Amino acid sequence: MLLIAALTLQAVTLSACAAAPSPPNWVAYKTRFVLPEGRVVDTGNGNISHSEGQGFAMVMATAYDDPDTFKKLWSWTDKTLSRPDTRLFRWRYEPAGDLHVGDPNNALDGDLLIAWALLRGGERWRRPEYVQASVEIRKAILGKLLVRQGDRTLLAPGMDGFVHPDGLIINPSYAIMPALDAFAAREPRSQWPSVRDQALRALRDARFGAADLPVDWVRVDGAGAMWTDPDRPPRFGFDAVRVPLYLCWSGRCGDATLDPVKRWWASFRTAGKPAPAWIDVRTGEVAPFAASVGMASVADLALTGRASTASIDGEDYYSSSLLILTQIAAQERREKPTTVRKR
Repeated sequence: MLLIAALTLQAVTLSACAAAPSPPNWVAYKTRFVLPEGRVVDTGNGNISHSEGQGFAMVMATAYDDPDTFKKLWSWTDKTLSRPDTRLFRWRYEPAGDLHVGDPNNALDGDLLIAWALLRGGERWRRPEYVQASVEIRKAILGKLLVRQGDRTLLAPGMDGFVHPDGLIINPSYAIMPALDAFAAREPRSQWPSVRDQALRALRDARFGAADLPVDWVRVDGAGAMWTDPDRPPRFGFDAVRVPLYLCWSGRCGDATLDPVKRWWASFRTAGKPAPAWIDVRTGEVAPFAASVGMASVADLALTGRASTASIDGEDYYSSSLLILTQIAAQERREKPTTVRKR
C-alpha cells in the first residue's frame, strides 16, 4: 500500500514538473478572444471569426503545450469552416444573422496555418489523426491553389476571385515561411520545396517604391512581373507586416529581403519616434496613427531578434495575435544559412 502511494505521489510530482505554467499573455488571450466552443473572435472587426484567427490560436496552443484548447479550436474549425467540396476552410464566420458562413471562399493563410498547427500538434502530442488531417489539407492546397504566371508558380490567396486576365493577385504575407519549411522537410519529394523556394523568390522581388518595401497586395502579370495591385492602396501595412514576422520565424532575419524594412523601422527609432502603422510606398504618405503594440513587436523581432515583453492588455485581437506570435517566434527561431541576394 505504501509503495502504491509512493508511486502515485511520484507520478503526480513528475506530471506537475512537466507541465510548465502558461504564459500570462496566452491565458489572457484565451480569456478575451477564445469562446468556450473554440471560436476565436476578432474584436476589432465586429467579433467575426477567420480561418486565419483559428490557425493563429492553434499554433499558439502547440507552442504553449495546451492540447485541450487546441482540441476545442480544431473541433470548431473543422465542424464550422470546413468546405464540403475540398479539405480547405471557409475564411469568414459572422456571428450575426442566419447565414454565418455565406462566403464559401477559402483563405490561403488560414489553410496554411491550420495545416501547420495540426502537424505541430500531431507530432508534439502523438496524435496521428492531426497529422493525417494536415496531410489532407496540404494536398488540397497544392491541388486547388497553384497558379502558373510566367516562370513563377505561386499559391493563390483563395480558390475564387484572384486570377484575372491581367494577372494573379497575391498577398505576400500569406507566405508563412516556417510552415512552408516544415512542409518541405516533411515531404521533400513533393511540390512543397519548390513552392517554398518560389515564395521566397516572390518576397525578394515584390518590393516597391523609394523605400523598397513589401506591400499588402501584389499583381503578378502573365510574364511573372510584379506590380502593386491597382485596386488596393499600395501600403506596407497591416498585412505586409507579417512578411518580416514569418521570415524571422523561419530563421531568415538576416536575409537581404528584410534590409529595407529594417532601415525604415530603424529610422523612426533613431529619431525617437514610434513608427506609423503603414506607409503608402507610391506617395510616401504615412498613417496618422502609430503602429500597434503587436506591429511594434514585429519590428523588435526584425531589428533585435527579440520580441516585446509587453502585455496584451488593452490590445485588440490582431495586435494581441501579432504580439504573442512574435514572442513564440523569438523563442523558436533558429538562424538558418541562406543565400543573401541583393537587388
